This record gives sequence, C-alpha cells and structure tokens, in this order.
Amino acid sequence: MAIAIVGPEFVLTYASGQWGAAKESVELFHAAGYQSWTMRHAFFADMGGFFLIPAAGGIGKPFRITAKHLHYLVQRKYLEYPDVSQEELWDKSKQDTITKIITCFQIFYLVLQCIGRAVQGLEITTMELSALAIVVCTILTSVCWLRKPLDVRTPMKLYMNATVEQVLLEAGDMAAKPYKQTPLDFIDDLCPSWELNVQTFMKLPTTPHERPITRFGNDRFPNLKGYQELFLCFATLLYAAIHLAGWNFSFPTKLELVLWRVSSMFLFGNTVLFWVCETTSSWYRNGRWQRIFYRAFKPSRLEDVEKARLARRDQQVPKVLPLRWEFWSIFPLAVTYGAARGYLIAEVFLELRSLQPNAYVNVNWSAFIPHV
Repeated sequence: MAIAIVGPEFVLTYASGQWGAAKESVELFHAAGYQSWTMRHAFFADMGGFFLIPAAGGIGKPFRITAKHLHYLVQRKYLEYPDVSQEELWDKSKQDTITKIITCFQIFYLVLQCIGRAVQGLEITTMELSALAIVVCTILTSVCWLRKPLDVRTPMKLYMNATVEQVLLEAGDMAAKPYKQTPLDFIDDLCPSWELNVQTFMKLPTTPHERPITRFGNDRFPNLKGYQELFLCFATLLYAAIHLAGWNFSFPTKLELVLWRVSSMFLFGNTVLFWVCETTSSWYRNGRWQRIFYRAFKPSRLEDVEKARLARRDQQVPKVLPLRWEFWSIFPLAVTYGAARGYLIAEVFLELRSLQPNAYVNVNWSAFIPHV
C-alpha cells in the first residue's frame, strides 16, 4: 500500500509487465492449440500458482513454475495440459467485486470534484492534485490486473511424467549451466528483477531463498513490445505531467512555489530521460543499433549479422543485466527523481498549514445539474 502511494508509477510498471507476460503466454498457448488458456490462467501461473511434482526416480524437488515453464513442458509432452476452469481459479482468489465497485465510485467522485473545482475557479490543493495523479496510475494498474487473481495462497499440484534430469538432458546445451532460481532457468530464469539483478549488482543484501525458489517476487521488470511499451511510456509521463498542473497554485511561501515547480520539472524531465536511456539500452540488447549501423554503412554484411543474432537468440544466450553503463546512466536520474518525489509528498502536507479560504468552499453542483 505504501509503495502504491509513494510510487504508483512503479506499481504500474510492474503491473504492465505482468500483463504483457500474461498476454504473450496466451498467444503461445493458443498457437499450440490450447484455446481454453486465458489471461487469468497466465496470471495465476506467473504468480506461482502451479506446483510441479517431477516423476519418481529423480533427485529433483517439487517447485513452482511460470507460464513459460508450463508451455515448454506441455508442448514436449512432459506434462498434461492442466484442465483448470476460470471459475476454479477465481474461487481461489480473495478478490472482492463489491470493494472494486466502491473504489471505482470513490475514484470517479475525486476526478469529478477536481474538474468541478477547476471550472468554478475554486482552489485545488496539492493534496487533491497528488491524489488525482495517484488515481490515474491506480486506474491503469487496475486495468492491467483486471483478470489477475488476488492473494492465491495454495498452488495447484501438477504431476510430471518425467524426471527433471530427463528434461535437462533432452534440452541439450542450453540447460547445461547450473540453475540459480529453478531447474527450468533455461526456459525462464525470472529475470530481470529488482532483487535478482539490481540488488545483487549493487552488492545489497537480498532475501535468502531456498533453491529451487519457493515463491515468485512481484519486482520483475517488464519486457514490453510495441504499443505495450508506448502505453507505459505515456502513462508514466501523464503521471509526472499532472504535477505540473500545480504550476500556478497558491503556496504558503514563494520558496515552496519555486520548489514545487522545480520538483515537478525534475519529475517530468527525468521520466523523459529515463525512457531515452531505457530505449537506447533496450535497442542495444536487442541488436537494433547494430542492425541500423550495418544497414547504413555495411549493407553487404547485414544478412550475416542478422543470422548471428538469431542464432544467439535461439541458443538463449543471456546478457548480464543491468548493463554497467545502463545502470550508471539511470542511477543519477533515480536519485534526483526520488528527491523531487520526496519534496512533492512533503509539500502535500506542508501546504495544509495555510490554505486559501476558497479551498474550504464546496463545489456548487446545482450550477451543473439543476435542483441538486
């Protein structure tokens, strides 16, 4: 809850990544002929909702699997397709529809209140503006998690007809390396994520885990493509831009007005720079810069370069993430972004000591709707 208030854009980032992974899973299963696989199934699997029990005779312990793991095993007949209905998955969820309806009503009223105050020239406080920014992220996060079960505690057991050793042996060279998270790391290693990549890169302590890993974290970075990435970019920029709407608000002191303007600009500017850095590094990881270079200057070698790139991808040769230059280019943006965000949160409460008189005036709804 605290993260959703302090940094709702981060929650939205993780949510959009989970939605993108679920959508990709649905496409893979549908292409394989399993039309009953839905977004709800994909979310459930990526939450660790399926517990894989290998066949007797091997040394592998039971462990949780993701949707990618499941697809690989089902495709190669190591496992029967789990015939689980959406109703069964929803029954395991603790999500309350009435609570969602009440929340939507409260959100709608807040948005309506801000619009009404702006139209009638009434004071909008920084608290209302910040709440509106949080609401925008919350709505988009809710859309991403619309079909995601909530608080699933007991996984469903799936019994494999082969041992883990047999799966690894038949996978060949790509499964030869020792695993870090689960024996199926060669399919999906749960990376990149904040804890598994960034914390280890920064030499920060991490939560001790059993191996195979017993639970999946919610801090996995999104791997979005095309319009999905554009959606997230637009959403985070919108969140930052809302704070700029307080540019001419009344503040108790001139200094607080200047600090709000500076912090708002840092929030928006750093978001823009982050997307520039992230796009640059993403294009590097995907070999797009290399393709652009050879297409422009050495077109005769482009075909060979593309074949080599596809060969590396098929062999699932991973790059160590984060890239060092990527981390150190984003780190100062993160520090200044955090400082700006911290001041904006503090000012929300500091302003309450000296509000303008019309901040206490209610919206005259009868001006919009007669007889109300």
